[in-house]
Amino acid sequence: MFGLSGRSVTLALVGWLWADILLGLFVIFLAAASPPVPAVAKTGPSVDPKALTLTVPVNGASLLSGDDAQVKTEQSRIATNVAAQLKTDAETRDVAMVFAYGSNQDPVLGQKMAQLTLDAIAQGGLQSQFSKAVLKPLHDIVPGDPGSSVALEIYLYR
Repeated sequence: MFGLSGRSVTLALVGWLWADILLGLFVIFLAAASPPVPAVAKTGPSVDPKALTLTVPVNGASLLSGDDAQVKTEQSRIATNVAAQLKTDAETRDVAMVFAYGSNQDPVLGQKMAQLTLDAIAQGGLQSQFSKAVLKPLHDIVPGDPGSSVALEIYLYR
C-alpha cells in the first residue's frame, strides 16, 4: 500500500498520533495555566422577570385616522388609562421595557397602533417612569379586527 510495506505505514500513523496527543496536552496545559476570571459583582437595578400585562381598549378608527385632533384625544385617553392601571400595579417603580402589541387584521396597522400607543405613554404624564424604558411596537394579527385593543407587556425594575 502506498508503495510501502504495512510496517512503514503503521510507523507513520504512530507519528501522527503522537503529534495529536502532544497538541491536545498543550491545549489542556494552556487552559490550566490561564488566570481565573474574577466574579463580577452586579451593581445597579435589575429587571423583574415577571411582566405586568395590561390590555388597553382603543378606538382603532380614531387612532389611525389622519385627523390630528382625534389621534391626540385617543392618545390622551390611552395614556390616562395606562397611568391609572400602572399606579395600582407598579406604584412608583421605573419601567425597563415595554412590548406593545396592536391588535389588527393588518400587521402594518397593528404596529402603527402600537407605536402611537407607546408615543402616548412616553409623552404623557408617565415620562418620569418611562424615561429609561426601551419601547418596542409589535403587531398582533387578529382576523376581522379593525383595531380594538393594544396589549402591553411592561417589565419593571426591581
